[in-house]
Amino acid sequence: DLTHVTNVCNISFVAHSLSFPVPSSPLHTVKEMSKLVAIVLLLGGFAAFADACCMPKQWESIIGITNTSVITGKLDVQNIGFMEAYDFHLKKRAFIAENYKIVEDYNKMMEYFISRESCTTAKLSRGMFNCIPDNVTSEFNYWMGGTSSSGVILEAYNIEDLAPDTGFKGYFTINPDGCIPFGESILRDQNYMTIGFLNFTMGIQDPSVFDVPSPPCPMDTDMVKTLKKEHDLPRILSFV
Repeated sequence: DLTHVTNVCNISFVAHSLSFPVPSSPLHTVKEMSKLVAIVLLLGGFAAFADACCMPKQWESIIGITNTSVITGKLDVQNIGFMEAYDFHLKKRAFIAENYKIVEDYNKMMEYFISRESCTTAKLSRGMFNCIPDNVTSEFNYWMGGTSSSGVILEAYNIEDLAPDTGFKGYFTINPDGCIPFGESILRDQNYMTIGFLNFTMGIQDPSVFDVPSPPCPMDTDMVKTLKKEHDLPRILSFV
C-alpha cells in the first residue's frame, strides 16, 4: 500500500536526513543532483488561485533526499542534501551546495548550473509553483509528534493529480497551517525517493544567493549561442 509506505517513509526520513552530507564534488554532483532534484522541482505552472493553499512567498529550507533504486539486481541508495532559497516576489529559486549552485530565473525562464568557474544553462519549461490548485483536494490527513489534538496535522496530495503528465506516483505533503511544504514520496519504475524540507524559515537571509555571475554564465546577448547546446544539459523539472 503506497499510502502506508508514504507515511512511514515521511516519518523516518525526517529523523534520518538531518545527518545528510552535502556533496562537494561539483561536476559529478550537478549531474547526480539533476536526477535526484527532478522530483523536488517536479511540479509548476500553477498561478496563485484564490482561496487555495499557497506557500509563503519567501522562504529557505534544507532539502534532504534519499533515492532508492534497483541497479543490475542490486539495491542502490543515494543521499544528498542542499539548501533551497525561494522568492516568489522575485520569481527566482536557488539550490546551494558546497561547491556549486543552481539558480532558476522565472522572469527569463532560464536555469543556471554554476560550478566554480563553469556555467551551463537550460530553458525552464514550467512556471513557478506557489499554490495547490483549488480543484485538487488532499487525499488523506495524518498527524505527527503527538496525538490528534497535540501533534502536527499534515495533508497529503496525490502527485498524479498535481502533475498528471509526469508519470510519477506518490504524495506531496504539507502542513496546512501556513501551507508549509513538509515532504514528498515519489515512485517511478525502479526508483523510490523521499524528500524532506528541514529547518524551514521565512524570508531570504542573503538575496545574493540568486546572483548569476557573468562570466562564467552568459549575458543575455550570449544566450542564443549557449542554448544551441541545451539538449546536452541535465534537465530539472519544476517543483517547490
